[in-house]
Amino acid sequence: MSKSSLRRLLLPHKIQLPPLTDGWYGRASLAKGEQPPPDDPTINRFNVNISAEELDDLKKKLKSARYFEAIEGTNFRYGFSAETLTQIVDYWLNKYDWRRWENELNKYDQFKTQIEGLDIHYVHIRPKNPNGVVIPLLAIHGWPGSFFEYYKTIPILTDSSLEGLSFEVVIPSIPGYGFSEAPHKEGFSFISAARVFVKLMKRLGLNRFLVHGGDWGSMISKTIALMYPENVRGIHTTFYTSSQPQGADNFKYLMAKYLPFIMFNNRESQRTMFNDLLHYKSKWFYESGYFHLHSTKPETIGPALTDSPIGLAAYILEKFSAWTDPTNVFKPDGGLTEKFTMDELLTNVMIYWFSKNITSSMRFYKENGCPIIGVYHKYRIGAAKVSPTVPAGYAVFPKEMVRVPEFIVRMAFENLVHYTELPSGGHFGAFEEPKLLAEDLRKFAFTVVTKG
Repeated sequence: MSKSSLRRLLLPHKIQLPPLTDGWYGRASLAKGEQPPPDDPTINRFNVNISAEELDDLKKKLKSARYFEAIEGTNFRYGFSAETLTQIVDYWLNKYDWRRWENELNKYDQFKTQIEGLDIHYVHIRPKNPNGVVIPLLAIHGWPGSFFEYYKTIPILTDSSLEGLSFEVVIPSIPGYGFSEAPHKEGFSFISAARVFVKLMKRLGLNRFLVHGGDWGSMISKTIALMYPENVRGIHTTFYTSSQPQGADNFKYLMAKYLPFIMFNNRESQRTMFNDLLHYKSKWFYESGYFHLHSTKPETIGPALTDSPIGLAAYILEKFSAWTDPTNVFKPDGGLTEKFTMDELLTNVMIYWFSKNITSSMRFYKENGCPIIGVYHKYRIGAAKVSPTVPAGYAVFPKEMVRVPEFIVRMAFENLVHYTELPSGGHFGAFEEPKLLAEDLRKFAFTVVTKG
């Protein structure tokens, strides 16, 4: 047994949940001890409406873009291929139709409302002809995604003709992402986002709801379930963000490592997931450069990405290549259009470009993951166990960066009622495999409903 394993067994970290206090991240400066102004609870309709001047400015920047010469034959192994980038820019200038996709974004009802001093953007869709059980669902995106990731799931989730169960879907933009206002004060973390989103659901009259998330959305979802269990009917995630097991749970971890034939009972896929976790450090080194930069100096790279559309596209789309399938780095085009259309990819990039929120989206990492100020380390949310009163579901996409066997998921979610190994998909599950994700959410919801 390693020293670190023995320490976690004998001296587990004490888990301290953050206090249930309000925050305020508005623009106005407050004197010490001064109370923030009250939020305006009005709910206002919102439509994406980009001016012709902004579109013209983007085209000018694309036309005057500067490129570098790539090393021949490296494909995406050094990052985003310069040759592929020139092809994307050509498509962007000559074939991509923003107005068409602006209309696509606006086909679902969008709103803004002020919470903790910030204008929070969200999409809210109800089933057109509700029949049977309708369950409120809060769906939360991550980085470098957006609310748009879930658009292809909406028709499936809101279809009440499927076995008498459908969802009333709320998809917010994390503050500092998409069309939500960026925080103007330090300290806006996934704990803050969890609190803001619960306030949003309550403002909409949805006091009990299912919550789902991938990437940061998984962490925000878990935090909601930890801090507001009375509001959560169930939690469903596709990305596991918990830390190493503590205390008695470490025995199961050691059993899996040294006696896998007992722990996994011939479930080879589960054993493979665990072995991948044991050897994840080398993969994490290869993929985590962005994380270290965001968690320490996000405002150093921010100006470049805010000012250069091709820089922004390369930075974002490289993740849609590598995180969809790690073998994409060996393909000349990064495998980008195997799961997405170029229009879909560029629409997500355009949301970041026109909102000017790329820097604030990266700041979110510093508030959460920085070893000095980040709340992840301060409160050890990753090691905290969700109340057994909250049913949990977990879906494993086979190309996800971190895949976690069932016994480890149960360490964080004691009332795990649904665990699925899906046949295809990677990190951007809702965007890549909308039908698979929507069907899994529906199965989880049926389990929650039938179990009370």
